Amino acid sequence: MTAKSTSAQGSRVISRMLPVAVKLWLQTQLDEIGELTFEIQATDRQVLSGHIPGIALWARQAVYRGILRTDVNGTARDIKINIGQVLRGKPLRLKQSFPIEGQVAWNADDLKASSTASILADGLIDVWQALLANDSVAAEMAVHYGNAVGRDLPLAQCRGAIQLVGSELLLSLVRDGHSDICLRGWLAIEQGHSLRLSTPRWQLPSGSYVDSAALRDFAWDLGDQTDLRSLTVQDEQLTCQCRIMVQP
Repeated sequence: MTAKSTSAQGSRVISRMLPVAVKLWLQTQLDEIGELTFEIQATDRQVLSGHIPGIALWARQAVYRGILRTDVNGTARDIKINIGQVLRGKPLRLKQSFPIEGQVAWNADDLKASSTASILADGLIDVWQALLANDSVAAEMAVHYGNAVGRDLPLAQCRGAIQLVGSELLLSLVRDGHSDICLRGWLAIEQGHSLRLSTPRWQLPSGSYVDSAALRDFAWDLGDQTDLRSLTVQDEQLTCQCRIMVQP
């Protein structure tokens, strides 16, 4: 990992010790970082009180719990840290949760690779589990894919897959190396923390598509601590602007 940091002028705490502590903390949060630049936005007095009003960061080729992120550009605000321990050479620790706002972008290859072994893989299975638990959606699946698809489908033997196709998202449920079920549509945000597929369509084994009536009002809740501002798919890249809470 290569890193560069800039900050307010004057204090040894800011210019020497704090950037090192921040860098080490980021290393504990990420599996890998190709390039990292961050700027600590604080005065001497604020840092010495354990308060950092903001940190702006830019990263490329960052990996978080198996998820490959092509580009990250964000700002964290109102960070409280254990400054006394940092001054004694101890690792940086957070004293409370804080928000981070910014933009994350994935290209098609990184998104596809992330769906095989990461927290995204678990999330995709959760999506299919929620779909199968919905009576209307499960009935629609059975019509298009056969009665073997339903609540008793062994999801433990399956994996989810995600692909970018033009300006749309393609979700697949894969078993024995083959895509048993495929769902395609445009992503839409509801109330900042829910996602749904606009104009959802099932891709049939024949390769043709059929509209889904059951999924028109179906949404995935990502939790109240997620605040999505925009989500776009263009030129085989998924770009997300959001605000999330980082927990200690």
